[in-house]
Parts: sequence; structure tokens; C-alpha cells
Amino acid sequence: MFINVAVDSETTSEDFQDQDSADTMTPRQVAATIFSRRLADLISESVVSTEDGLTRSLTLYALAQHLELAYPDVPVSQSGLYRLMHGEAIPRLDLIIALARVFDVPPEYFVTGDKES
Repeated sequence: MFINVAVDSETTSEDFQDQDSADTMTPRQVAATIFSRRLADLISESVVSTEDGLTRSLTLYALAQHLELAYPDVPVSQSGLYRLMHGEAIPRLDLIIALARVFDVPPEYFVTGDKES
């Protein structure tokens, strides 16, 4: 499976926080929001090349399968990715590193509000 990602560098940290709710969010909630938006952006911008040469959108199922094959020591599931993408969970460091390698971005991309990382 080949994943192709095009990253938009126009998003800033202000895009990750609603000014009214930023003061009431815990650091954990801010981190989950930043990570989930970054992951959702990468998934929505990614395409998968199939064996017959066609391309299609990347799904959570395909991403989970790819991670299981490429990084068998990093436990991940489709439902776990769903929870991460919707800000319901905080990722482990090993998963952040594996996702960074899959999408060819630095690990910092997932944890900072600045897309230029």
C-alpha cells in the first residue's frame, strides 16, 4: 500500500482553538484537539494506490491495517484510530512516531499547533 499526502501549510495554531473555549480547555483537551485535527487532515488528504493502479481515499480501516503490518509492535485498531481522530483519546508516543513515519511528517507535527514543524 502506498500513501500519498499533500499537506496544507496555511493552518495556524488559532485554527485549533476556539477563542471562547480555549480558556476552559484542559491541556489534555487541547492536545487531543490538535492531534485529532492533524490526523484528520492527513487522512483526508491521503490517497491509497491499489494493486490495479487505481487510487482511492484512505480509510481508518486501511490505515489500521497498514500500521499493523508495518509496525506490529505498535498496538492499534480501527476503533482506536476513530477515538483519536475524534479527540476522545490521547495517543501513545510509539503510535505518534509510527503515524509520523507513515505520513512522512515529523512527530512534532501531531503535537504542536504550528504546522510548520
